[in-house]
Amino acid sequence: MTKQCTILDARKMKEADILKQGKVLIYPTDTIWGIGCDALNIKAIEKVKQIKGRNKTKSFILLMKDMDMLSCYVESVPLKALELITEYEKKNIPLTLLYSNSKNLPLEHLSSNEYIGIRLPNNVFLQKLFKEFDRPIVSSSANFSGQASPQNFSQIDKNFLQLADYVSLEQREDKALKTSSNIFIITKNAIQQIR
Repeated sequence: MTKQCTILDARKMKEADILKQGKVLIYPTDTIWGIGCDALNIKAIEKVKQIKGRNKTKSFILLMKDMDMLSCYVESVPLKALELITEYEKKNIPLTLLYSNSKNLPLEHLSSNEYIGIRLPNNVFLQKLFKEFDRPIVSSSANFSGQASPQNFSQIDKNFLQLADYVSLEQREDKALKTSSNIFIITKNAIQQIR
């Protein structure tokens, strides 16, 4: 009788399972390390706020896979915004755009006003994650509110790490100092940089 061996599917990501279960994840992004969850799961969003001790007047940034996903959650993307996305993508510079015409999102739990920040990360780890979790992901800096944002994994407060349901094993050894993305706001008349 031949012994049957179980081969583990290497493509399965623990991070995707955590998000699917409505739990909170600490993970590397295309910028700084983040804490996040399924952006459509209100209980998970509220848990992220609780962990961070976050002021309700502060808004979250969402990560989305690509333009197709973006079109599911934003009514329309102005031509100037598309040009900016293309320009920053070519330069491999992280770009967050604030949209005032979101749809299909629990906006009142994600933002303190009509705007929601969205980034399309050009990042191998995140794109792999989106293949298994095809929904927007909350991305907030992995720190208690009021503390400095961690520029790499080693700078994350150990007490903070213990509060998430799972901490990704990816890129923990990367000592490069990362920075936050550039942020532009889209208004009726213009696109203006605010960070």
